[in-house]
Amino acid sequence: MNSPGFINVSFQLRRGTRSARFCAEPGVESLTSVPGGGLRRSTGAKVVDMEDFGVVFDIDGVLLHGKQLLKGGREAVEYCEEYGVPHVFLTNNAMDLESVRADYLSSVLGAEIHANRMICAHTPLTDLPDEVKQGLVLVTGFSTGDVRDILFFKGFQNVQTVHEYAEKRPYLVPNKLYPGRKLTAYEDPDLVIPEEEETVSAVVVIENSTDWHQDLQVILDVLRSDGRVGSSMDKQMVDVYCCNYDFVFATGFQNPRLGPGAFMRCLEMLFRETTGRELEVKSFGKPFPPAYRTTERRLAAQSKSGTVPETIYAIGDNPRSDIAGANRAGKRYKSILVRTGVFNGNLDNDPEDPADYVVQDVEEAMDLIRAIHTVKN
Repeated sequence: MNSPGFINVSFQLRRGTRSARFCAEPGVESLTSVPGGGLRRSTGAKVVDMEDFGVVFDIDGVLLHGKQLLKGGREAVEYCEEYGVPHVFLTNNAMDLESVRADYLSSVLGAEIHANRMICAHTPLTDLPDEVKQGLVLVTGFSTGDVRDILFFKGFQNVQTVHEYAEKRPYLVPNKLYPGRKLTAYEDPDLVIPEEEETVSAVVVIENSTDWHQDLQVILDVLRSDGRVGSSMDKQMVDVYCCNYDFVFATGFQNPRLGPGAFMRCLEMLFRETTGRELEVKSFGKPFPPAYRTTERRLAAQSKSGTVPETIYAIGDNPRSDIAGANRAGKRYKSILVRTGVFNGNLDNDPEDPADYVVQDVEEAMDLIRAIHTVKN
């Protein structure tokens, strides 16, 4: 039976399970150790310098489940705001601009979230060199707005969707009837294929394609060329950037849906089969390094010292992205796996990508962080 004002928590570490008691009293923030390895809040303790650590929140499965706010989500963010804890929101969702995603999270949490604390899977594209941004870039992926705007906002100057590019070149997808045409390219005897083509400098897969056949065919044509479709090269000349490598994603349907990672696997296989080479992909989003370098810069910008916090706690629900990414990002990262999203089974920890800690939800994650950073007066 629980003592009044306390909840029992068992959290898993990579090296074993540890039980703890976390005080559930409202309005008291400091925790101290108690005999037997438990933890409790105490008026005789204080939390050390908040700039010694930072917090990285995943959104879906940690703070929200669909449009529903999860237990402790609002309080976790409010705590960081009130006590000046450097924190960011790191999501593989790439369907919106950072400002749009921040506004949405603000409306659900009932608290203002600044866009500079929102790191989407496409955010690191900002750091690409100007020579990439100045060339013709093809983009594909579902967006709640115009997907091209995501790249324009990051300084890209010449952006076309793969559909726009293919619509001007119907011979690339000969069985598809494009708007304004009476015949498919396969049926049209008068169709002329130009000898000169505009050079594509890069391809960006922002999110999941909405036309896999068209996009796989056209992107494959571009990647096998020197940037001008129709040419053929014995090495890859066109860069391809993938912002979200999630293989599946959850919806209201009982089984997961194929995500942009599945699309990329198909593209890689087709490139291998047609060229005999492996496709070189520059990957962003979790679990890849660019997402965490951006995270560190954003956390440092919130610190009065302008330095990256000594310890960064990454709270996530997906072992393959949230936990794997944090585990690989460097020694300063500590991964915390919650059971309110993708990882919700009976396992003590994920066997392939084990977290430093496993707790029930974001509320317990924040209690754990406060406990670690609490000292007696």
